[in-house]
Amino acid sequence: MFKGIFGKLMARFVAVILVTLIVLGIFLTYTFEDYYFKNKEKEFITQGNKVADLVEQSLCNGNYEQTVAYLRRASVFLEGRVWITDSKGLILAASNHSQNWKGVKLKKEEVKKVLNGKTLIRKGMSKMFNQPVLSVAVPVVVNNKVVGAVFVYSPLSGVSGIIGKLQELLFFATLMAIVLAVILSFTFSKSLLTSLNRVNRAALKLAEGKFNTRVETNTNDEIEQLGRTFNYLAGELEDTMAKLNQEKNKLESILVSMNEGVVAINQEQEIILTNPQATKLLDLSEDKFDKKLEGIIQDKELLNIFNNSLENEEVTISEFTLDHLQQPIRILVHVSPIFANNQLLGVVGVMQDISDRWELEQLQKEFVANVSHELKTPLTSIQGFVKAIRDKVVVDEKDQEEYLNIILSEVKRLTRLVNDLLDLSQIESGQITMNISEYDLGKTIEQTILNLQPQIDKKELNIITNIPDIDLNLLMDRDRIGQVLLNLLNNAITFTPKEGKIKVKVKEIGTKVKVSIEDNGPGIPEEELKYIWNRFHKVDKARTRTSNGTGLGLSIVKEIIEQHQGQITVESELDKGTKFSFILPRELN
Repeated sequence: MFKGIFGKLMARFVAVILVTLIVLGIFLTYTFEDYYFKNKEKEFITQGNKVADLVEQSLCNGNYEQTVAYLRRASVFLEGRVWITDSKGLILAASNHSQNWKGVKLKKEEVKKVLNGKTLIRKGMSKMFNQPVLSVAVPVVVNNKVVGAVFVYSPLSGVSGIIGKLQELLFFATLMAIVLAVILSFTFSKSLLTSLNRVNRAALKLAEGKFNTRVETNTNDEIEQLGRTFNYLAGELEDTMAKLNQEKNKLESILVSMNEGVVAINQEQEIILTNPQATKLLDLSEDKFDKKLEGIIQDKELLNIFNNSLENEEVTISEFTLDHLQQPIRILVHVSPIFANNQLLGVVGVMQDISDRWELEQLQKEFVANVSHELKTPLTSIQGFVKAIRDKVVVDEKDQEEYLNIILSEVKRLTRLVNDLLDLSQIESGQITMNISEYDLGKTIEQTILNLQPQIDKKELNIITNIPDIDLNLLMDRDRIGQVLLNLLNNAITFTPKEGKIKVKVKEIGTKVKVSIEDNGPGIPEEELKYIWNRFHKVDKARTRTSNGTGLGLSIVKEIIEQHQGQITVESELDKGTKFSFILPRELN
C-alpha cells in the first residue's frame, strides 16, 4: 500500500501531523500544568498570608476560639483548604468541617521549615490524604517571632481532571487534524500522482517505439518542468531514431542492392547479418539468425575461411566452389574482422560470384594451350618439311611439290588463326570498323555458298536454299556479314555427316530479315548452349585439330550481328542437328 508515491506521501503527511500534534500536546500539557501549579502556589501563598494576618493576634494572645471563628468566616473565600497550627505543629483549626483535624499534630519534619520562618511549598503524594496534594505553608509571625503557621492545601485530583479534559480535547483535535491531513494529502497526492502517471504512461509509449508521444502538464511547478524536459527528450529521441532509421534503411538498401553476398557472424559464430544475395547463394533458411554458421552451412572450405579470420583476427581472402547448386559456382570471399573499441565483435564476409570470370580464365588457359598447340603443330610440320628439302633428303620434284603444298596449307592454317586473333583483338578493343552500305543479302548468301562448294562437294552434302523473290537490299557491311555466313556454313559443313543436308532459309519479318542455317549433324548438348558464344569455347575439344577451329568464330559472329543491331540465336537437339538464326534490320539507327 505504501510502496507507491501516493501511499508514501499520505503516510508522511499523516506521520508529520501526528508527531507534531503529539509533541504539541505534550508541550501544552506540561506548560498548562506548570502554569496552573505556579498560579495555584501564588494564590495559596497569598491566601496563607491573608489568613496569617487575620489570626496572628488571636494566636499571640492564645485565644484559639477567636482563631477558629476567623477561619470559618474566611473559608468561604478560600480556594483551598486551610489548617492553622501553633508553634508546636498542633492543628488549632481547619476549614474542612467534614473531617475533624483539630488536635492533630503534624510531624516535626513537615512544620520544621515553616516554623523557622520560611514559606514551604510541597507537591506530591501525601500520606495523610493518600493522594497527590499541593500544599503551601506560611509562618505566622508576631514581633519577629513565629507563633504558628497557616497551611493551605488542595488535592491534585481536580487539576488532573482539568489536564485530562485538555488532553481529551487535544486528542479529538488530533483526530480531526489527521482526517483533514488525509483529505488534503489525498487530494495533493492524487493531483501529483496524476501528473506523474501521465509522464509514466508517456514514457512507456516511448519505450514501445511511439516516439511522437508528448506530455501535457499545466501545474506551474516542477512537474510541468519535468513534462517539458520529457517532451524535449522525446523530440530529440524521435529525431535521433529517425536519423538512425534513415541510416539503417540506407544500409539495408545498399545490402539488398549489392550483387555480392554479405554474411556477418559474432564471436560465437552465430549469424547476425545477411543480405538476400547471401541467403540465396548459400541457401540459408529464414530462421538463420542467432544460429551457428557451421549448423546451416555444409561447405567446410567456407567455414574454415570464416574460422581462420575469427581466430587470427585478420583479413582472409580466398576462393572456393559451391557444389550444392545445380550449376557449381565459383566464389571469391573477403572476410574481415569487426572491431568496436578495440574489441573483436565478429567477422563479416563479402562473397562475390566470379563464375564468369573464372570460367573465362579457364577458357583463356585452354585457349593459350590450344593456340600454343595450333601454332606448334603447323610450325613443327613446316620446320620438318623445310629441313627435309634443305638437307636434300627429298630430291624427287614430285615429293618436293607435295611437301611445299603441305607447307602452304599449314601457312594458311596459321593465317586463319592470326586473322581470328586480330578480329578478336578488334572486338575486345571496340575497334571494328563497319563499312555500311546497301547490299543484297540474297546474293551475299549465294556467293558464300558458292565459295564453299568444294567442301560441300567433297562431303556430298545437299544444300537446300529457300530465298524468297523479295527485295533483300539491307544496310550492312557485306564483308562482315559474309564472314558470319561463312563461319556458320563452315560449321554446318564440318559437323554434318557425309551426304547430309543443310538448309538455308531467308524470311521477311516486318522491317527485318531472318536468316536460318540448319544442319542434321550431331547437335550440341543443352548444357553447352549457353557457353557457345563465349570466346575460346569449343563444344567438342577433341576436334580441335580436325576441325581447324580456334573457338573464336561464334563469339566474333555474335559481335558482328550485334554491331548491325541484330540478334542471333541457336536451337539444337542431340543426334538431330543444330539451327542458327540471325535477324538483321533493313535500316540502322
